[in-house]
This record gives sequence, C-alpha cells and structure tokens, in this order.
Amino acid sequence: MSKGSLEATGQLPVGIQRLHDRQRLSDQLLEDLVSFENDPEGFVLWAFPWGEAGTPLEFHPGPDDWQLEELRDMGRRLQEGGDNGCLIQDAFRSGHGVGKSAFLSWLILWALTTRVRTRGVVTAVTDTQLRTKTWAEASKWFSMFIARDLFDMQATSLSPKSKDLTLKREWRIDAVSWSKMNTSAFAGLHNQGKRLVVLFDEASEIDNIIYEVTRGALTDKDTQIIWLLFGQPTQTVGEFFHAFDKGEFVPHTLDSRNSRFSNKKLLQKWIDTYGEDSDFVRVRVKGLPPRAGLRNFIPIDLIKAARKRELAQGSWYQYPKRMGVDPAAFGDNLSVVTVRQGPKILGQWAFSGLDGPDLASRICLDIWPLHKEITGCAVDAIGIGADLCSALSRVKDFPLLRVNVAMPASDTDLYHNLRAELWGRSRKWLETAEIPDEDELEVHAVNLQYGFDAKSRFQLESKEDLKRRGLDSPDRWDSVALTFFEDTIIRVAAKKAVALPTRTRRAIVWGSR
Repeated sequence: MSKGSLEATGQLPVGIQRLHDRQRLSDQLLEDLVSFENDPEGFVLWAFPWGEAGTPLEFHPGPDDWQLEELRDMGRRLQEGGDNGCLIQDAFRSGHGVGKSAFLSWLILWALTTRVRTRGVVTAVTDTQLRTKTWAEASKWFSMFIARDLFDMQATSLSPKSKDLTLKREWRIDAVSWSKMNTSAFAGLHNQGKRLVVLFDEASEIDNIIYEVTRGALTDKDTQIIWLLFGQPTQTVGEFFHAFDKGEFVPHTLDSRNSRFSNKKLLQKWIDTYGEDSDFVRVRVKGLPPRAGLRNFIPIDLIKAARKRELAQGSWYQYPKRMGVDPAAFGDNLSVVTVRQGPKILGQWAFSGLDGPDLASRICLDIWPLHKEITGCAVDAIGIGADLCSALSRVKDFPLLRVNVAMPASDTDLYHNLRAELWGRSRKWLETAEIPDEDELEVHAVNLQYGFDAKSRFQLESKEDLKRRGLDSPDRWDSVALTFFEDTIIRVAAKKAVALPTRTRRAIVWGSR
C-alpha cells in the first residue's frame, strides 16, 4: 500500500504519523504568520498564551491599552502603504515600568516572523543593556511564542530554522551594539522591496552619529521601513530629545501612572520623595524631559544650593553627631572622614597613602578628640576597611559601626542595596542642608550615575564603571553617605518594634563587633 493510501486510511506508522502531523502544524503556523504580515495587533493577541493557566501569562489577559492602540495604528499605516511600502518612524518616551520592553520584543518577533527575508537591527545604550535587558526580554517572549519551533533565537540574532545559509543571512534581525568608531552595521541597512526594521532602546543615550548613519538606510524604494525609538527622556539635547519637536518622528509620551503594568505604590513613593514637579518625577514617572539633563543620582542644582546655604547659627545643635569613614587602598583614591550634625557637615578630612592602622591613628588622635560626642562611626568595612575596623575595635569606647554597603537596604522597595539607600538619604538631606563650598566635594557627589535593577529599585553605578568613564572614585560623598547609616539601623529597629540597647541593636543588624 502506498504512503498516499495509508494517509487516506489513517494507518500511517506512529513515527511517520507524528512527523506528518508536525509538518501539517508547521504549514498551518506559516500560513497564520503570513496572515499577520500587516497586522501586528492581531499577531500579538494570537502569538502568546494570554490568560492560559500554567503559563507566565496566566494572570495577564492581554496587552495594555496603549500597546494595543499603537499596534493597531501601526497596522493601519502598513496596510495603507500596500505594495508601495511605507516609512514608519515613531519615538516613544515613557516613565518607568509601562511595558515598553515587552512592546519592543513583540515588534521584533512580529517583524521577523511574518514576512520572508526581513532584515533588521536592534541596539541599546550599552552592550550590557542590549544583552541583559533588551535581548533578554525578547528571548523571554520568544520562549512563549507559539511558532518558536520554526525560528532560531541565538544570543545576538533571530532567524528562521533552515540549513540554507543564504536564507539565514538574508532573513534575520541582529542585536548590535553601537560604536562611534564603527558604524558599518547601521550604514549597510538596505533591504530593497522587502521589510527593514531598526529599533533603538534607551535611545536618549545613543550617539547622534548613529542616527545620522541610519538615515542613509531609509532610501530604499517600495520597502516597508520601520524605525522606532524607545527611551526615557533623560537629556535635553541630542537626537532623541529633538525627535519630539522636529516632525521627523511621530511622537508618543507615556505616563507610568496610566499603565496597567506599573507599580503604582513605587511611583507614589517616588513622587512623595522627590516631589511632583521634580525633574526625577518628570522623567521617571511622567515621561517628560527634565528641565536640565538627568543622568546623575544627585542633581547638581541640589549641591550648588547646599554649598551656598547658610543655616541659622546653632540650628543643628539638637541633632546627634555622626561620623562616616570611606577608607581607600594605596593609589589615586582618598580615605575620607566626615562628621555631620543634622543638616550641617562640621568637617571633612581626606588622606592618601595610609594603611588601616595609620588611618585609625589619625581618626583617634586628630579627629575624634574634636568630636567626642559622635554616637557612631560608620566605616565601610570591605577590603582595606577590614584593617581599619580591626584597629579601631581595639580603641576603648570608640563607637565603631562596621558597614557592608552591598548588604540589602532597609527600604527594599526603593533601593537595590544599602549603598544606594545611603546615597538616597543623603540626596534627600541636601534639600535643606549646608555643606562646605568646595568643588571637589561637588564633583564627587554629582558624577555618579544610576539605573534600576530587575525589581525597579535604584541601583548606583559601580566605581569600576565610573573609572572607565575617566572619573575619580566618589570618596568624599561616599563618606558623607555613610553618616546616614546609623539613622538607617534605627529605622530598621523601629520597623521591627524592638527596643534594644544600642550595642545589641547594631550587632543584630550587621554582625557583632
């Protein structure tokens, strides 16, 4: 009996039947994919297991309203373009947590899988952002994609599963990090008569030259060309900023408070902490540009105001004195000691070339006698700080507080770790504080940039990344931030409603002295 007659009677051997069923399923999936060529909204609703029990989307009935609206509008423009193709250029600026990464991921999958020989490039502000966030999010959605068995998602590319290497070269989307010195990946973006996709994530930080080179790829006739920009409007200069006023891109502004996916409790906390009209809230919540560039965790205007502020004489006397010590190893970095009393820095001392015991001697002989009333001396105990703590622990009655800034914050909703929390408390303190009118202190405060971790909590730039940008370690402000550690542990104890002697409370929070 022939294979054809076996098929007719349903008597194919089990193994062959399964292969045959898989082929029919593949053929049906391909037909379905083609039907969504100009319908990204329909694709997203069809391609993922919305509301399906046992899947990551079990409790998600579908995309947010703004996402559906934008997908629907894009489909309309694609259909209007017809065989003559079209040029779609949209710029999306948003607050935090609106679902733009998911939206971008859907577009990557839709663009590549619904039209043969689509080509495209996805880039982001840094290679790390591209690999660990942008492409990682796309990979997450690919794992839930109904037709994932037909396509091949690698660490930096998406293409069809095929042994035809020519087809895989001509039909792919690549995750490419940008460089001002090498723009060839963007200069060669042509795909005459087919579909071309260019997606910029965190577009406010991408250099203007990449925009200029990309424009050269938008000249192909009868081609679907889709160039989309996504980001938070942290800058008041550059191509992304001007994309919202020049008319080249269709502008979209997304307020986090209007998104179903955003953490409303966290957003309100930001508003309460920084103020409704602050640049931070404008950018991170409202999706609006700042009044000045916003990259750094501590705004320069806060520092400059604190440098010029003169508090009423003696207005800080009722507050306890705190000491913070940021020790440094030999080299360019400084070991810095700061004494703060309430809203005023009473003094700051910087040393270089001292080991732990030497620094302990300077603290105990030169600084502590001037400020015997300090309730605690918070020392960064990691690395060189271990030797300093060992020396200080042998000094009778010295109020040593060992600190590991990598430990969890007390406010785990807002901060990635204790380091970010201490800087955050110092930032809030600056609004009414008086600090020394010194340029070096200002530089150390404002150089440090920030981002967000996977839980949307503040995460500060590492000192290693800061040095890679050619900037000094922020030793002076690290020392200031450490003076807020004792306030932080008191806050932790209050949360736990435990009344303990000071020495016992400290031991519970960060380990025995």
